[in-house]
Amino acid sequence: MADTLYEMEGVAIGYGRPLLEDISLTIKAGEYWGIFGPNGAGKTTFVKTLLGVLKPLAGVVRRAPNLRLGYVPQLTAVRDSMPLSVRQVVELGALDLRGLPPVSEALARVGLKDLERERFGDLSGGQRQRLMVARALHRQPHALVLDEPTNGVDLITRHALRDLMRELNAEGVTLLLITHLLGEIGPEVGHFLWLDARQGLCLGGERASVLRSPDLARAYGGGLKAVDVEGETILAWEHRREEGRV
Repeated sequence: MADTLYEMEGVAIGYGRPLLEDISLTIKAGEYWGIFGPNGAGKTTFVKTLLGVLKPLAGVVRRAPNLRLGYVPQLTAVRDSMPLSVRQVVELGALDLRGLPPVSEALARVGLKDLERERFGDLSGGQRQRLMVARALHRQPHALVLDEPTNGVDLITRHALRDLMRELNAEGVTLLLITHLLGEIGPEVGHFLWLDARQGLCLGGERASVLRSPDLARAYGGGLKAVDVEGETILAWEHRREEGRV
């Protein structure tokens, strides 16, 4: 496996029956992945399979020995009424580990050091999301999985999280950013996994090769086109004149 963190070969995911099939993917140390798909595309099912919460219906998932993960759930999965302090929330995320740096270091990384004794329920939505990131970072992870991290947060927090993720990746942390918003996957994201169960679509690999795949155009009616903008490969919808309409 060397620097490979995950390998998936011929994997089928789902609950009882396959949602997506024949997924083959390699995730290496230090890569930055954007896992994109519309709502209901299979993103959450894929991540649960990757994390080992769900068993694959077919195929093989290999994980590097002693791989340490940090997971940032969607805010909607976190109870508002948690009767815990900010510090306690971070500590509970690493009860299985010893010899970690002080909690204050993780909180400082996300701008919450002065709120260590505040109650979780008193935090704003943006502060709660940053706290979930601190909780994952406290584990000193090799890979960080973020599930829709910008949902329900303000613009300042969104930009701060994106800057932090860029910094972490530059420090060698492997990142998996899950989102249904294509615009959240910036040019720093070098690898793409495009999922759409309704289209039977699962495309993974280097950013440019995925975005230029003819399978995308076939799946979305030919209106989706990869274009280069200032050296970045992005997707755009072609506007075509049809029956007198633009």
